[in-house]
Amino acid sequence: MCRSKKMMVLVVILIATASTLYSSGYNIRVRIDGLQDTTLLLAYHFGNRKYIKDTIQVDSRGAGVFSGDEALPGGIYLVVMPEMNYFELLIDREQDFSIETSLEEPVRNMQVKGSEENQQFMEYHLFMGEKQNLSSAVRQRTETNRSNPDSVKYLQAKGMALDQEVQDYWNSVIDQNPGTLIANMIRAMQNPVIPHFEIPEDAKNPDSLRWTMGYEYNKRHFFDNIDFSDERLLRTPVLHNKLEHFFTRILIQHPDSIIPEAVRIIELSKADDKVFQYVVVYLLNHYERSHIMGLDEVFVELAERYYLSGEAFWVNEETIEKLRERVERIKPNLIGRTAAEMKMRTPEGNFTSLHETDAEYVIIYFYEPACGHCKVVTPRLNKLYNKYRDQGLKIFAVYIYDDIEEWNEYISSNNLDWINVFDPRNETYFRHYYDIYSTPTMYIVDSDKTIIAKRIGIETIEQMIEELL
Repeated sequence: MCRSKKMMVLVVILIATASTLYSSGYNIRVRIDGLQDTTLLLAYHFGNRKYIKDTIQVDSRGAGVFSGDEALPGGIYLVVMPEMNYFELLIDREQDFSIETSLEEPVRNMQVKGSEENQQFMEYHLFMGEKQNLSSAVRQRTETNRSNPDSVKYLQAKGMALDQEVQDYWNSVIDQNPGTLIANMIRAMQNPVIPHFEIPEDAKNPDSLRWTMGYEYNKRHFFDNIDFSDERLLRTPVLHNKLEHFFTRILIQHPDSIIPEAVRIIELSKADDKVFQYVVVYLLNHYERSHIMGLDEVFVELAERYYLSGEAFWVNEETIEKLRERVERIKPNLIGRTAAEMKMRTPEGNFTSLHETDAEYVIIYFYEPACGHCKVVTPRLNKLYNKYRDQGLKIFAVYIYDDIEEWNEYISSNNLDWINVFDPRNETYFRHYYDIYSTPTMYIVDSDKTIIAKRIGIETIEQMIEELL
């Protein structure tokens, strides 16, 4: 055979080999002692959720095969048994292997053939389970021996030694398996070690300064061990848990603290399109649903910066328009903004203005007489008003419908000596500017008509007014 033909044959062989390695699908043989003639599911993590990928029926020996023509994306998968018990597999490069185990103690009794990755993953689980049990026992003994300083000191040293064993094990796995999913997961789970800071002796508040320095260090370095270019981390709980812990437990819960960090992490996530999509969607949804007052500002910022700007390549125009409408309804009433002016009609037929209302604090109260919750809130709000009216509190009460008789009857029967107004034709666009989609809805503004609280319940209103006045 001439040289050119030999080269052609070699190229064909290489192409065929590559095709076998990367496009041969998955073939996972499973046998579980204690199961027979039942269904097994193959599921996978995605963020904090789990999704089913495959379903099989095992035979009388508990044996079956999960298989498919396309390779599985890398991640942690779950073999789900009856009654929703499950054990985990690591799916990455090796997708043709066998697992034998038992219904009882599936991890401890597992035998793996054809997958060094899963052998290592199983050893990792066993190691961590053993160390966690030992650590738990040390903590319990420490609590029991609190009155004995020598015992506490000994047990604390023992706990630190266990922590060091775990760290050494993690480091060995990372060093010996560069680029693998298990190495990237273990690295990602490690939080920054906050160093000891030297505080000047003349510092006025050394504890506060030390806390601030530790907070800033932890904030800057919390994601140092995350490889944002590794989209396999999406199919593990690791990245989601890291995001959730950072944005709910580490950061101060204020838009000024959250927005710069959200933008920084999203920009890092652009190392991979799928990771970028996940991080943006997670953060947008998280702050749209947040029950912490004022954090809707984070939602507005992310929506404008990444969705309305066109960077969110995964959404269609219909979704963009709905999001734009939502932003337009929230943005005018963010905490710190000047409340939209409302010049509305009084029961006497005159007009009065929110911005011209002279008061230390004004509670803006949107209500309807038939609303069950309003029937509870109105008398409590009136009691609060009567207690603090002489100290600068006023209530700007907006009846949201147009039945004058119903409105006057409600004012009279509840003895509402408030600023009672309505706008039957919505000429002030109050529903838009104050995002009125349910009642009661309440805001607090200060003497400059700056919004200082929004969409809060009567209990919080009472507490805030007590503190303010």
